[in-house]
Amino acid sequence: MQYRKTPPIQFIPIFEAAARHLSFKKAAQELCVTGPAVGQQVKAFEQWLGKPLFYRHARHLSLTPEGEYYAEIAKDVVKAHSQGYTDYSRRFDTSSLRLSAPLFVAQELIMPNYLEFKKHVANTELRIEARMSHVDFDAEPIDAAIRFGSGDWPHLDCRLLCKASVAPVCSQSYADKHPFTDLGELYKHRLIYAEPAMMDWGKHFWHEGATQEYDNIICDSYLAALNAASDGLGVALGIFPTANTWVNNGRLLLPFPVHIGIDMSYWMVTPKSEENKPEIDALYSWLQQLFDDIPTIDLAVSALDIENRVQSQQS
Repeated sequence: MQYRKTPPIQFIPIFEAAARHLSFKKAAQELCVTGPAVGQQVKAFEQWLGKPLFYRHARHLSLTPEGEYYAEIAKDVVKAHSQGYTDYSRRFDTSSLRLSAPLFVAQELIMPNYLEFKKHVANTELRIEARMSHVDFDAEPIDAAIRFGSGDWPHLDCRLLCKASVAPVCSQSYADKHPFTDLGELYKHRLIYAEPAMMDWGKHFWHEGATQEYDNIICDSYLAALNAASDGLGVALGIFPTANTWVNNGRLLLPFPVHIGIDMSYWMVTPKSEENKPEIDALYSWLQQLFDDIPTIDLAVSALDIENRVQSQQS
């Protein structure tokens, strides 16, 4: 490539950020430079091209037709570079593995056993990223992630870690003040929901048209929802077996001694390009062992199927 015939490459990320935000100030904040510096680089880019890329209005920017065209080019260049670096990091940075996990799983299962990882993968550092959202493997340098769901992610290699069931949970103090009579009357209790995956779970337990007696509590994570239930604020939905320890140590109790089967499980997912790496296989083996070693619940529980239970109530 003859670089003298193309614009200097350093213009691209600055212009891309300015075009995406339609603001030199916001682009500067993202790039950790000053607003005037962004404006000067954009002006130099426009002078090189011989065309204006932005309309400068009194209080905002907008793209010219030339700017709209080049914004797509800049977007593709920045995306390709980001994906290239992610692939490079996964391929050549073999001294570490980056694992994303839900906050509750990271805190309650992975971190207490973190030092055991060295026995499975020597000379490799495990880096944990606890988060609520799913990883974008195309844009983030994450090697593997733990997900809770159906396992239907066709562009990823999905390995089952543990099948899951659910059950309403609360604190002993809440149960002492609020009697539980029937699963179908959960609408009489204050319910705790976790965004985004555990919203509106309560509606599966009662007839359509039932009116809830209390406002719901909305939490930003599953861990926060269980903490709220443990503090006696209401009834949350526990995911088992990961919540077993909280029940065994008395932080939570099952007001109904049941586990309800759902078509969701815990999975380890990776990009398909990573599926045959020995360190990924070792990571999966270690994680699977952690899930297998979760203590069973001390009390007897029966298994229910939520779909059949709801259908029988309605018939």
